Amino acid sequence: MAQGSGQEALAVRTALCDLVVAYAMALDACDWPAFRDLFEDEIDLDYSALGSIRGRIPADAWVERCKVLGGFDATQHKVSNFVVEAGVDAARVTSYVDAAHFIGALAGFACGTYVHELAHHPGGWKIRGCAFAVAGYAGGRAAFDQAFDAARAAYAARGAP
Repeated sequence: MAQGSGQEALAVRTALCDLVVAYAMALDACDWPAFRDLFEDEIDLDYSALGSIRGRIPADAWVERCKVLGGFDATQHKVSNFVVEAGVDAARVTSYVDAAHFIGALAGFACGTYVHELAHHPGGWKIRGCAFAVAGYAGGRAAFDQAFDAARAAYAARGAP
C-alpha cells in the first residue's frame, strides 16, 4: 500500500484504480486522445496470451493498434477485484477484466487479469506497462477470434490504417 497516512494511502489507491478504470472506459468509448494521455511515451506490453504484442513500444503505436476496437459495434471492458501495491513513485494494480466485443450477430468474450505498472509523474500517475492474462473465453476462443476478424474487416473497410 502507499506510504503516508491512511487518507493519503486511500487517495493514492483511488487514483490508481481510477486510472485502470479510465483505461477500460477510454477503450470502450474509442476516445483515443484520452486513452493516449494515460501512458508514458514508451510502454511495456504483454498481450501475448491473446496472440498479440509483447515488448516495449511507443504509446502512440499501442493507441493505433487499439483503434481496431472501433470496428466493433460496441465493446465493454469491466474491471474489478483491484489489488494495489503502491510506493512513492511506482505502483502495480492487478485487476480482473471481463471484456465483451460485439459486431453484428457475433460476440467475443474474454476474461482474465490485467496487471498495470504505473509511475508517478508531476502531473499524476501514468501507465508504464500493461499485461493481460487470459482466464478463459465465454463462447470459446474461435468465437472471440471470429468477432475480432469481423471487426478488423469493418475497421479496414472504413479506410482506417
